[in-house]
Amino acid sequence: MSHALRLRNLLWAGLCVLCWAGGLAHATNPVEEPDLKAAYIFNFIQFIEWPDSDLATDGDWPLCISPFSPLKRALTALEGKPARKGRPIRVRLLELAELRHCRVLILHGSDIEPVLRALRALPPAHGILTVADEDAAGSPDIMITLSQQKNRIVFAINTDATARAGLSVSSRLLRLARAAR
Repeated sequence: MSHALRLRNLLWAGLCVLCWAGGLAHATNPVEEPDLKAAYIFNFIQFIEWPDSDLATDGDWPLCISPFSPLKRALTALEGKPARKGRPIRVRLLELAELRHCRVLILHGSDIEPVLRALRALPPAHGILTVADEDAAGSPDIMITLSQQKNRIVFAINTDATARAGLSVSSRLLRLARAAR
């Protein structure tokens, strides 16, 4: 089985977990865009390597989300799911003062620029993954951009930004990205 096919199967498995957790597995209801994007984010975590310093944080896997994000409800359904190394995901509302305790930042709208400015003030290789919807595609500090094209969710990965943060993206995930730079 090719790596792309296995990754696609893993993405679907993650989506099924998300649907089961949220009670969305009803056959007549299509999966909504925020739920799909949350499943993608869950699976991104599985295919990115964080620096060893992430072991220094407490036993949770903090996922911080903008209070205004349309993904807030869908991502909250991931609360307690095992992320990396069996560490459960903890969903927190984004607070700039607590930024360094996040492993994944879900950015939205007007929150993006102040958060990115605060991220730039952190030491290099801070190990924080930034994910945003397509409205942030122009920022060089956004690592993964999600968007919808022709009724499909696609993503782009900025490998320069992930490298600056000390993150390593799996080649299998890079092959599925719409664009990787």
